[in-house]
Amino acid sequence: MQDSNWQQISVCVITHNEEKNLGICLESVTGCGEIIVVDSGSIDGTQKVAEHYGARWITRPWRGFAQQRREAERIATKPFVLFLDADEEVSQELYEEISVLLRQPQAEHRIYFFLRKSEFLGKRIGYGDWKKDWVARLAPRGKTQWEGREPHPYLTGENLEAYRCQNPLFHRPYENLSIFSQKIESYAKVWAQEAFQAGERGGKAKGFFRSIWRWMRGYFFKGGFLDGYPGWLIAKQNARMVWLKYLFLSELYQKAHS
Repeated sequence: MQDSNWQQISVCVITHNEEKNLGICLESVTGCGEIIVVDSGSIDGTQKVAEHYGARWITRPWRGFAQQRREAERIATKPFVLFLDADEEVSQELYEEISVLLRQPQAEHRIYFFLRKSEFLGKRIGYGDWKKDWVARLAPRGKTQWEGREPHPYLTGENLEAYRCQNPLFHRPYENLSIFSQKIESYAKVWAQEAFQAGERGGKAKGFFRSIWRWMRGYFFKGGFLDGYPGWLIAKQNARMVWLKYLFLSELYQKAHS
């Protein structure tokens, strides 16, 4: 697939043991100007997949999502940068929409948001906390920055118009419940460390009540129950992450003052 507008895009992906996902991701952006993969020490076949798609392969020690993406953009050479996770896939409709949008004269003054449609246990999730998952991923190179606390920093750009694309970015974040659970725990630990360094206070009681609210919000108020068993698990794991965040934060304070 060749598209002169997509030739303006540097696709930047960060990876760690993403052999199963990376091919789907990179296949969805065939025809882009260049692909840059910043890897943090994969021991599976991730590099082989990346090289199959002609990607530039860069190895860097893991320093957080924001820093890895900054490194990828630093290497990029095209006028626009599209940041993707290895478990994401640009839908055909979104691919075509991006091509049209980049023809417009205001393209270089916009930051583009995609509605991420996630799948879990073979079901496309339509409700709950994952329903309105807008992520900024495409922008003119050098005009944006990654901000916010790890592990979920966000892309921002001064003097750029926020534009919401009509078509979805597909997302398959967790292959099974075990991986989901492990990721939740790792994300909570990273959050707690960042919060501790920022001087944030919080105890187990705060975590308990916030986790209850998170579960109720996701499962009932946002309609997570309409997604059936996957919806129940998502609400449960998101609530568990909130509880773990404050549990780990409390443990860090106890250790620091013991």
